[in-house]
Amino acid sequence: MCLVLLCAAEAPAGTIRGTVTGPRGPIAGATVRVLELDRTGRTGTDGGFQFAGVRSGTYTVFVRVIGYASRTMTVLVEGEAADLTFKLLESAIEAEEIVVSGSPYPRTADDQYQSAESKSLVELHASSGSSFSEKISDLPGVAVRSNGSAPSRPVLRGLSDNRVLVLENGLRTGDISTYDPAHAVPIEAAGISQIDVVRGPATILYGPSTIGGLVNVFTNTIPAASGAPFTGTVSLTGNTGSDEYAGYFGGVLSSGGHALGISAAGLHAQDIRIPEGTYTDPGSGQPFLLNRMPQSFNHVWEAGIGYSYQGDFGMIGFGGKHYEMNYGIPGVPPNPDWADVPPATSRIAQKKNTLEVRSMLDVGGPLVRQIRFNANYVDYNHSEFPTAQDSTGISDPQANHFHKQAVNATLQFQHQRFGNFQGIVGFWTNIENLTIDGDMPLGPNSLTTGLAGYVYEEYLAGEDTRLQAGIRFDYNRIHTSPFADSPDSVFRSIDVARLSNAVTASLGAVRKLSSGMTLSLSLARSFRAPTVQELFANGLDAASATYSKGEADLAAETGFGIDASFRARTSVLVVEVSPYLNFINNYIYAFLTGDTLQDFPVRQFSATDARLMGFEASVTLEPLEDIAVKGSVDYVNAEDTKNRVPLPFTPPLRGLLSVRYQDAMYSGVMEVRLAASQTRLGDGDTPTAGYGVVNCAAGIRLLQGGLVHAISVHCDNLFDKAYRDNLSVIKDFIPQPGRSFRLAYDLLF
Repeated sequence: MCLVLLCAAEAPAGTIRGTVTGPRGPIAGATVRVLELDRTGRTGTDGGFQFAGVRSGTYTVFVRVIGYASRTMTVLVEGEAADLTFKLLESAIEAEEIVVSGSPYPRTADDQYQSAESKSLVELHASSGSSFSEKISDLPGVAVRSNGSAPSRPVLRGLSDNRVLVLENGLRTGDISTYDPAHAVPIEAAGISQIDVVRGPATILYGPSTIGGLVNVFTNTIPAASGAPFTGTVSLTGNTGSDEYAGYFGGVLSSGGHALGISAAGLHAQDIRIPEGTYTDPGSGQPFLLNRMPQSFNHVWEAGIGYSYQGDFGMIGFGGKHYEMNYGIPGVPPNPDWADVPPATSRIAQKKNTLEVRSMLDVGGPLVRQIRFNANYVDYNHSEFPTAQDSTGISDPQANHFHKQAVNATLQFQHQRFGNFQGIVGFWTNIENLTIDGDMPLGPNSLTTGLAGYVYEEYLAGEDTRLQAGIRFDYNRIHTSPFADSPDSVFRSIDVARLSNAVTASLGAVRKLSSGMTLSLSLARSFRAPTVQELFANGLDAASATYSKGEADLAAETGFGIDASFRARTSVLVVEVSPYLNFINNYIYAFLTGDTLQDFPVRQFSATDARLMGFEASVTLEPLEDIAVKGSVDYVNAEDTKNRVPLPFTPPLRGLLSVRYQDAMYSGVMEVRLAASQTRLGDGDTPTAGYGVVNCAAGIRLLQGGLVHAISVHCDNLFDKAYRDNLSVIKDFIPQPGRSFRLAYDLLF
């Protein structure tokens, strides 16, 4: 990198500045982004913004604010100040957002090769639920698998766990959330500034395990310099559904190109309220009178610090964050009849330390235009404490302890445009060292090494047509190591290695049919190596109350996906239709064998072939000024094609209908979430009745000098309906949360 910088072409630095106005005058608090530089700012009281230290070149500037239609402009910087004036039109339709996770080039969702969505901070905080997975479950094709609030996990087009990659700031989270439905992703929703969702086999940029798509969460651990000396966010939330109170503070001190950021967040939630009634344990038939979901509490705190320097060369920064979570796993509660109906609840404690480095070097040389390097180091600890009960009372022994140390890094060289070609050459690595000990270890100690190299190119076939192609080679090696102190005799001596290599590729096309109307097509071959758990698991998993057994002969999964989208956007109408088809060879799954070990049912890993097909569709109409009506529907049909049976825990046909009032100051929404009954059942699944749930909210956005206040009141499950979700692993015992009221306050300064 240093040699490239020394040879880089010199270019004078300039400034991009401008104003954002609406029908009523200047707009304060609008988000302004320079896409090529990954720089973001907000307008002041006069609607003005400024980005200094910009090298000569052509840049795309994007402006977005609630209550107005977003707008994009192109500007040429030639060593001096370049001025822009954005005039936004009021609109009740949700504005477009920039998606940065679908390709190397940030673009709006309507301009992506495959189906993608994004939510900003304010929209995320206004969404129903507590976890980040719950807050994106209103997007078409996105569901959530619930096991209480903390361990909820996104499901994209019927796929989850190791097939849907969850990233933080574009890097792997280094946890073990995919090991079990009871394991949580260590990300606190209050600290998220933006979240991207890419549905279907994701591009080659992020490594294996994206057969079902990816969710990229941005927490801004590394700050960005601003034109204002002090900027940031304060968020406060209270929720009656679990007696929850949560808070977040993130502030950035900027001087010249220097930025120092600090952040802190905390959440304290008790057991989740459910509609009062009698609920029966399906295993024993024991009825329980409950008004709360037992052992569903969640306690979180985190703190972070980061520094960056921004200049005409680009930026470089580093940061660190400490995260702790202590949460419960619902199940059969402690009860007087403990001998015949033993409790099945447990508690999990997580600790995570992350160090992150990010740099973007604007080289401007004859071959290389820009170099990006992102990396993190994660030290993650995870302990499970099952609730044990006997005649003397309740104890809380440690059963399992996991310790993972992981390094994930990406290095990308963006070359100069040659004719109609633009693209990158990239390298990727992910190394994970996992140790497991305790009373009931699930698997052996292991070292997993992943390496990859890839090329991603785009070809501008015409003013209205853009093509994409990419190819990638992956090397994945799992090596288990003996652990002399393991209570499992197998893990004391196991010393084997598994190697999985693969070539994956993607093809895509975007065609602008007319102004505001696009058609896209994406073809992707994806790859996922089996995990150490799927290969070598052999132990009692207290959190899921099963005995897990791996299969050492499992082959790598390979997928082939086809994704098409039609999108149309006018000032009063937005339409999107996305059909898809996804084939997965050697689809790895776990099933209950009918046998028991240590008095627990055996959960065996195996493989088959799978096919998933379906569609998402949404229509948003603004029939009256400040009023938007939205309807969406999604459906996935998933089948085990070898055995000709459905795959288990697949979302049913779902729909959403909402009516929203939105102007520059006030907002209000009434929505109905609908789900059909699910009778296409796979192994271990049970029928689930259809349901309809009503949510509503009202909010106000106030401007005070350079401050933006957003206050909102929400009611989820307005009619306190008792319903069960098909994806929940505890659906047969406990329903989904009951009625809750939530008060949210966001301060942007």
